[in-house]
Amino acid sequence: MAAKNIDTFIERIEQIPTLPIVSNQIMTLFSDEDVSLKKVAGLIEKDQALAVKILKIANSAFYGTLSKVSTLDHALIILGIGEVKGILLAFSIHNFFSESTDEGFDRTRFWKHSVICSQVAKYLVRHFNVQKDDTLFLSGLIHDMGKVVFDTYFHEEFLEITDYVSSNHENFSKAEKDVLGITHYQVAAELLKRWKFPDRVIMNVFYHHAPWHDKNYVTGSIIIYLANIFTKLAGYPCLPSEKKTQISQFADPKVLDFIAQSGFDLDHDAIGKIVHQIREYVSAEGQDVLSFLER
Repeated sequence: MAAKNIDTFIERIEQIPTLPIVSNQIMTLFSDEDVSLKKVAGLIEKDQALAVKILKIANSAFYGTLSKVSTLDHALIILGIGEVKGILLAFSIHNFFSESTDEGFDRTRFWKHSVICSQVAKYLVRHFNVQKDDTLFLSGLIHDMGKVVFDTYFHEEFLEITDYVSSNHENFSKAEKDVLGITHYQVAAELLKRWKFPDRVIMNVFYHHAPWHDKNYVTGSIIIYLANIFTKLAGYPCLPSEKKTQISQFADPKVLDFIAQSGFDLDHDAIGKIVHQIREYVSAEGQDVLSFLER
């Protein structure tokens, strides 16, 4: 299987339809640099289900807000217009891949991993005092999107991949390379590029397993790299039988040195404290934010 030509898969990816936008009216509004929060709130209020979802995110324990956010106006102030746009794109991607296949992959677990990763990314921005980046929520949520692309459009091959992961307790990237010769992050980046997503998001997704190769958006790629690892360390992998992530993931001196030189102060104690904090936040969330993608 590994001998299959990557170009063949790229050609099949190119046949995937264009991503439908949640609301053309809302997305058009976001292209206006001078748009007011009041105007955005007025449009979102017309879709009560969407308004509730945005309130859930604004009330996430990961955001560290001191009081309950009960109005859409307040939620938009906390999140910012850029992040709300990311949320809308996230809903659109989730709905696009909402049809689950009958076997092989638990989409509910997958999206739970993705949602927690997006929240952890926001927490890490605050923890490390990194400059606010409105795209990190979206990057965290869709970093593993390529796995759903495989499941939807290359289903038989993906069953081989999940079986490989489970049988060998291996990671997805290793299984994908051996079975298909192409990885979930390569596929996701190619599709996001075709859908004209921001370069920053494409690169953060593409490099979320190797941020040291990112020459343009390295801080964001490190955040998504760390968020993915911390999400797994906290007990929320995509597949329960995949290779278990250990704190020793950070044991490689070259990786630690790269992370430290990039401004992220991490040692064994700090890693343990962050994992503990994430578990506490997830526990505090209950099913509130974790279910915000549900219909």
